[in-house]
Amino acid sequence: MVKKVYEVKEEEQLFAEKVAGDCWKMPNLSINRQVSGKYYFTDKRITFLASGLIGTESVSWEIKIEDIATAKTCLTPPFFPFGILIQMKNGDKYKLSILKRKKYLEWVVKHLS
Repeated sequence: MVKKVYEVKEEEQLFAEKVAGDCWKMPNLSINRQVSGKYYFTDKRITFLASGLIGTESVSWEIKIEDIATAKTCLTPPFFPFGILIQMKNGDKYKLSILKRKKYLEWVVKHLS
């Protein structure tokens, strides 16, 4: 299996790519678990590609900005101020952990409809 590679779509405006971080919560995991990887932000979507060689497809994801209901700061384990909690319109939640989170949170909030 070939590892997924990120590609910007023609109609997108790229804000940041290969942003190192962790994902602590995603819908397909029943418990909070730290998954390291890289984030990609455009005006249309947020993509997380997990690091590692095996099994990263199951913990990599992509969400559309238009499907986000709210985005706000939060703490990541144990009590670090690096988190962004994203609540989707369908009720799913994602907890991102990124240094300089304010910059990325402002970008997301700016593009919510």
